[in-house]
Amino acid sequence: MNKQDLENIVRYLVKQAIEAIENNTDEKNLPVDYVAIFSKDEQEFNNLELLVRPLGREIDKKTAKTGFTFLLNDPLKTPAGLVKLIKIRKPDPTRPQRGAPDFRVKKYDDFKSKYLQKSGDFTLMVRKDFEMIELKGVDVLVYFPNKPLGSKYDGKSG
Repeated sequence: MNKQDLENIVRYLVKQAIEAIENNTDEKNLPVDYVAIFSKDEQEFNNLELLVRPLGREIDKKTAKTGFTFLLNDPLKTPAGLVKLIKIRKPDPTRPQRGAPDFRVKKYDDFKSKYLQKSGDFTLMVRKDFEMIELKGVDVLVYFPNKPLGSKYDGKSG
């Protein structure tokens, strides 16, 4: 596995997420904030981790039990903007999808009010310090967090 393979995976995930967003919302040009890659097996997890580790620095160590999150030195280009944050997630049989991109929405509460009521397409996920809305795509889980992880690193709000 090489950097081109990583870029292809990230672009694939973002394209799948954009398709899910376009098919389920009237939102346009939402910026990607973060991409989690779901490793298919232990070997792929190890290969991805070895590939990404020298490309940035590990952050968000509180989630290390599920994988490693990196802030990249050189962001990857995608159809929804630059990806600076990548998580390499450990294999998990409950996550058959290829990955999960997070997108920023300008007015989270408005987005939540508008889409959470749609017929089961969206699910509210409440965590200790934040919440997010999940949308299931073909091969991705798409998330819209009220506190995007990237905002900790660029000073922009969600």
